[in-house]
Amino acid sequence: GTWLVKGTEMEANLSSFDIDAPRWDQGTFLGRVKHFFNVTDPRTVFVPEQKLDWAKVMVEKSRMGVLPPGTQVEQLLYAKKLYDSAFHPDTGEKMNVIGRMSFQVPGGMIITGFMLQFYRTMPAVIFWQWVNQSFNALVNYTNRNAAFPTSVRERHPWWVAGCPLLPWLQLTVSTSR
Repeated sequence: GTWLVKGTEMEANLSSFDIDAPRWDQGTFLGRVKHFFNVTDPRTVFVPEQKLDWAKVMVEKSRMGVLPPGTQVEQLLYAKKLYDSAFHPDTGEKMNVIGRMSFQVPGGMIITGFMLQFYRTMPAVIFWQWVNQSFNALVNYTNRNAAFPTSVRERHPWWVAGCPLLPWLQLTVSTSR
């Protein structure tokens, strides 16, 4: 943007700033990598709720073209980062912290650690596999395409398809001893 000198401080002219425009060129691999590292930054998991609410207000105000005086471009970019990491793109609702993409790596690492530690008994293996699949299902549900809702009837075949896996797992483990 253009810089205006106001007294001794410099403020950005945000009249042409588009908060929804990609920060990096999405036509290049590196641009897409930077975008997804920005959105999935695990540090955003620890941002307080008030700061996330502030980010949503700032993004909405920027979209309306009504920003508080003294707003800096870096503040808007940070607000957009927080907004993209915590709010669903289709519904605008704040997502469950465990289901956010920014929690995928730390959550997966914790679960993998438990799966590697507790593998000696069948109940432990089944439990930690269930925890892992439940975590993955929560992440997938949280980040679903909410523009086209999926009915329970459409999801039902996937639950039924998973049932034969338990006897197979029992048979596989008992024969490998």
